[in-house]
Amino acid sequence: MRWKNISLKVKLILFIVVSVIIVLASTTAMIISTVTTQEEALAYQQAIEMAKSYANEFNGDMNTNQAIAKIIATSMSNYESANRDEVNNMLYGILVSHPSLLGTYVAYEPNAFDGKDNLYINAVGHDATGRFIPYWNKMNGPIKLDPLLYYETSDYYQLPKKLKSNVLTEPYYYEGVFMVSYVYPIMKDDEFIGIGGVDVSLYYLDEILSNVKAFDTGYAFMTSNRGMLLSHPYNKQWIGNRTLYDFGTEEISQAADDIKEGKSGHVETIDINTGKKVVMFYEPIRTGNFSFVLVVPKDEMFAGVIALRTKLLHISMAAIIFMAAIAYLIALFVTRPINQIVAGFKKISNDAVRGKLDTRASTDVEIDFREIPQGLNEILDAVITPIRDTIRVTNALAKGQLDARSKLDVHGEFKQLATTLDNFAESLDTMIKDSNSVLTAVQNNDFSRSIQVHGEGDFRILTEGIERTRKTLDHMMTERRQIEQIRKKEIHHRIKNNLQVISSLLDLESDKFKDPKVIEAFRNSQSRVISMALVHEELYRSEDMESIDFADYITKLVNDLSRSYMMNNNIDVKVHIATVFLDMDVAIPLGMIVNELVSNSFKHAFRSGDEGSIIIDMNYEAEKFILIVSDNGRGFPENMDFRQTESLGLQLVTTLVDQIDGTIELERNHGTRFIITFK
Repeated sequence: MRWKNISLKVKLILFIVVSVIIVLASTTAMIISTVTTQEEALAYQQAIEMAKSYANEFNGDMNTNQAIAKIIATSMSNYESANRDEVNNMLYGILVSHPSLLGTYVAYEPNAFDGKDNLYINAVGHDATGRFIPYWNKMNGPIKLDPLLYYETSDYYQLPKKLKSNVLTEPYYYEGVFMVSYVYPIMKDDEFIGIGGVDVSLYYLDEILSNVKAFDTGYAFMTSNRGMLLSHPYNKQWIGNRTLYDFGTEEISQAADDIKEGKSGHVETIDINTGKKVVMFYEPIRTGNFSFVLVVPKDEMFAGVIALRTKLLHISMAAIIFMAAIAYLIALFVTRPINQIVAGFKKISNDAVRGKLDTRASTDVEIDFREIPQGLNEILDAVITPIRDTIRVTNALAKGQLDARSKLDVHGEFKQLATTLDNFAESLDTMIKDSNSVLTAVQNNDFSRSIQVHGEGDFRILTEGIERTRKTLDHMMTERRQIEQIRKKEIHHRIKNNLQVISSLLDLESDKFKDPKVIEAFRNSQSRVISMALVHEELYRSEDMESIDFADYITKLVNDLSRSYMMNNNIDVKVHIATVFLDMDVAIPLGMIVNELVSNSFKHAFRSGDEGSIIIDMNYEAEKFILIVSDNGRGFPENMDFRQTESLGLQLVTTLVDQIDGTIELERNHGTRFIITFK
């Protein structure tokens, strides 16, 4: 292919891309070499710092444990009270306040504490010698007190005794627990008399170290200065039973030699667990002659270096691709204007066929061609604006927004379309508002407001239906009011006649007796019936008689009764009834019941001049009303049944309670208390 037949766009791309490849290849090689070396050194330093940090942290913990042991021994060297209970309380308190400890203890030579070992033989915290050897420990979970064991042969007691200095024991098993002991001698006048110390379980170190993670899968463990494994995250059976020398690897044995000499460092080796290449970092823990070991897979440690190298290569490739794109854009710039206009016209025509009229031609073209897409866009704007406004108004009407109107200043047939839509919206708004006014009036029991605006077609069916419904409801309410008025008169006359019959019967019955007291009782009952008739007449004038405000009704009765018994002006009548409306057939008998019971309290519960109170209370519980009439007077006689009494008033009460299908009970406790229950 001849060079002149190659397009200018391709030529520009070739020139730029080849130049970029040459420049980037040389610079990338230099950068990768320099940065890789630096990142490798940084990865080593990061791992070393991590190992040092953990070693320092555990060294601090061990310093703390050693200090606690020293405090115990020093305190006991200066202790003079020789009270075993006090020392036990101190050891227990130290163990409680330091959860990381496994146990706290003191151990004295025979009779060195208080000279009373023979008194404590086989006592709690003592053995057959009676020596003071309390061991407060959490060996099995809860804190308990045991005597120390093996003190005649074990290093934790014999070494401080022999050396007369503090000792941190080599890890050992005590009653099945792998641990170390921090022990100080107790000296008195430069003479060894015992030890004080603390135990730390090495299992807690294993729990902590098993959670240590370095990079992705790196792990940590701890060894003694002799290389014995004190923890391991994967092989728990090695703990206390295996040393670094047992792995038989030259590099690991070299690390064990350094650890024995208290040195820090790192070696590259093969991980016994995974078979991967790893770097093993080790740092001494000075206080315990231990060493913290961090094992990091080599590929993870240098993952950052590899990632950086890969990233630099990717950047170089991206730069080449970017420069190729730039070359392509530069080449495209030459032919873009004409191709852009053609493509724009094609897209507009395709979208217009599918009904998508918001596509516009790009005007970002050379100035010589700019008027072509601008003219096309003006035509499209003139067509789509009225269409969108029509859609907006119809959507608003569909959502019930009847005040929506067209706001365009257009001409010709577009103007006619906007005017027609506005007229429709105006008619619909007027009809809906008029119908809503009628419905609102109906909700407020006003049936006089009629439909003023009748729609056309299906809208006429709606408006005429509302009007027919209004007229029907108006007719029904008128008939209901007439029926209620008739019922009110019937109920009024029925109650009024019943009260008149009762009054007449009382008058007739009183003529059968000659005893003035009996006649007076009949006259009082007749007077109360007449009072109830007057109250009922007042209610008839003020209420609809469908139901009665019972609280107001009872208050009026009580006020009338109080005026009738003016001689008992020291008696306070209290009404505790919330606002409740009861049917007339229930309210009137209840009023008569209250009338009789209150009158009975006035006449029989108090002597002349007595002070006291009569309480009328009513509440609603479990779908029933409970009416209580009580007084704090002399009380109802114990030997008398109120249902069998000759009192006309109480006989009337029981009869009225049965009439309303209720129950009545009497309580005689610090006065009289009648309880009437009804639905």
